[in-house]
Amino acid sequence: MSIAMPVADDVSQTRTEPREEVAPNGRLRLNGLSDTDRNLAVATHLSPYGFFIIGPFALLAPLVLWLIRKDQSAFNDDHGREIINFMISLLAWGLICVFTVIGLLFLPVVLVVAFISPIRAAAAASRGEYFRYPMTFRFLS
Repeated sequence: MSIAMPVADDVSQTRTEPREEVAPNGRLRLNGLSDTDRNLAVATHLSPYGFFIIGPFALLAPLVLWLIRKDQSAFNDDHGREIINFMISLLAWGLICVFTVIGLLFLPVVLVVAFISPIRAAAAASRGEYFRYPMTFRFLS
């Protein structure tokens, strides 16, 4: 856990670095995070909804948003990596569900998780919290 320390760029200006703390819900939260970082993280999580009609291309929008900002913000890097892992995992779960008999029974659960989780992740990102998707394989670490 890091502590916010004023950084003097100029004698007349000081700024505070974002500091980590644990939110009441148990998630790690960054206080002092810029609105740009929060808004981009929210957009990254909600962007697949615009592409669900196209299928596998739902991965394209969060991938582009993640690649734009991953080097400038550790917060956006983490959220982008998480949504990409989730989208790839959904593809894998979908294939497993379609090609197995037991998977056909499990398919409604996967669809509900696929619909609800990005909304929960976007809400967490707007509060400056980190989020981990359920049922996700960690391809990118």
